[in-house]
Amino acid sequence: MRSTLIFAACAAALCLGACSNEHATEIKEGAKAAASDVKAAAKDIASDPDVKEAGTAIKESTKEAGAELKDAAGDATAAIKDAGAKAGYAAKEAGSDIKAGARKAGQETKEEVHEATR
Repeated sequence: MRSTLIFAACAAALCLGACSNEHATEIKEGAKAAASDVKAAAKDIASDPDVKEAGTAIKESTKEAGAELKDAAGDATAAIKDAGAKAGYAAKEAGSDIKAGARKAGQETKEEVHEATR
């Protein structure tokens, strides 16, 4: 990190024309060395067994989470269908009750009118 900061500072100075050609060469070599160090560190990390194991664990847990989400979605869909069926049945019963009530009220009204006109 320290070499990166030095590199950035010198690069900025180079851009402003404050560094000589000798400094520019040193900066270029420093940048190459830093890039090489980063590349080597990336290789070390990629080949680390713990990192590979962590990657495998992440993949497995992702698969498990996906399967659990799929199951939960299926359960939710079934519950919604069941609730919809119950609501449909309740609506049908309510409609039947209203219809029966209307028939009864109509019959009672008819009887009252008939009684009144006698």
